[in-house]
Amino acid sequence: MSTYATIGSKMTKVSVVTKRDDPNYSQVSGYVPKGLARRFRIACTSKEISQSEALEKALEQWLEKDNPSPMKKGKGEE
Repeated sequence: MSTYATIGSKMTKVSVVTKRDDPNYSQVSGYVPKGLARRFRIACTSKEISQSEALEKALEQWLEKDNPSPMKKGKGEE
């Protein structure tokens, strides 16, 4: 992904590495009720975090709580 930034007095094209481009990340998707999705977006915005960050935290907490058995973590996981 490329974007432009003002460096000094010139607009310069810069490359931005996103999670989408990072081989250590994978997309997860699903369907939830519209109201829940709306509340999720609002909560992320009010906390100034990305939906990806919030989803990652929620998945980690859910896995720790409901699936406490030790599992080998995938590449790129802490």
